[in-house]
Amino acid sequence: MEITPSRHQHQAPPSKDELGLLGEEYAETHLVAAGHIVLDRRWRSRHGELDLITLDDGVLVAVEVKTRRGRGWGHPFEAVTPVKLHRLHRLLREYAAQHSGVRVPLRVDAVSVLFPAERDTALGVPQIEHLEDLRP
Repeated sequence: MEITPSRHQHQAPPSKDELGLLGEEYAETHLVAAGHIVLDRRWRSRHGELDLITLDDGVLVAVEVKTRRGRGWGHPFEAVTPVKLHRLHRLLREYAAQHSGVRVPLRVDAVSVLFPAERDTALGVPQIEHLEDLRP
């Protein structure tokens, strides 16, 4: 099954920021197809940002999306370091405290969106991987 986000279709290769937003759209489409309910996108606090916040079978999930074009910079998951995971867990607790009147289980996931094309070519269809319940 080919997953195509509905909001953007690029003719020219996207900028780094556009690529990140496109990756988040692919990740969101993938997660919704897997049964997640998207609650928030690019939520910010003074401590940082959560790319996606979803609800998955009663669990509040912070999803870190890493998008790459080709493997020149390594696999996208290599950028999800223990320090990053600590920050994501703290941000998710902060989000839950602000938005939930009920205690719910919390989880941090990561989604990798890897486009096969290099910098100056059409992107092609990305490979999407989803890792659940990441801990520092």
